[in-house]
Amino acid sequence: MPEDLEEELNIIEEREKEFHPNLEFAVSINEPIEKILYREPVLVTKDTKIIEAINLFNAKDVGCLLVIDKGTQKLIGIFTERDVIRKLITTGHDLNAETIEKYMTKSPDSLYLNDPLAYALNRMAAGGYRHIPLVDENNIPVGFLSVRDIVDHLADYYSNDILNLPPSAHQKQRSKEGA
Repeated sequence: MPEDLEEELNIIEEREKEFHPNLEFAVSINEPIEKILYREPVLVTKDTKIIEAINLFNAKDVGCLLVIDKGTQKLIGIFTERDVIRKLITTGHDLNAETIEKYMTKSPDSLYLNDPLAYALNRMAAGGYRHIPLVDENNIPVGFLSVRDIVDHLADYYSNDILNLPPSAHQKQRSKEGA
């Protein structure tokens, strides 16, 4: 067997071992959010330095941080990568000294795990959000849902349809395949 082909087969085997999609069901907009893979919250307080928040985005591979009250642990805000880009980058702020309190979204919309996915999609579309905090009945964060989570779920479920697309949406097959 040629060396290149053997290497390619090894790569495919490794990817198959790492790939564990949740393919039990196609997500319905009426299903509760808890049926889809939402993420664990990354929690900070309003006195978190901006540079610390930026480092958390990178370290935890998330696009948002949920801001909680130190005493009650309740959700009081959300700070996103978009906040950094739109409110801070071009303004010359000292990222090492300033805290996120002034730049976070206070009292963000949030949902419960048993709310239908339709609510999340509605809030994301209507509000232009990319992330929705998920809280319990006491307003304590239990996770968050991102547009990426929804797209990833759909891509996992429809993986065969997606993986078998031609390399370009505009590419046409010019001849019949096979013998």
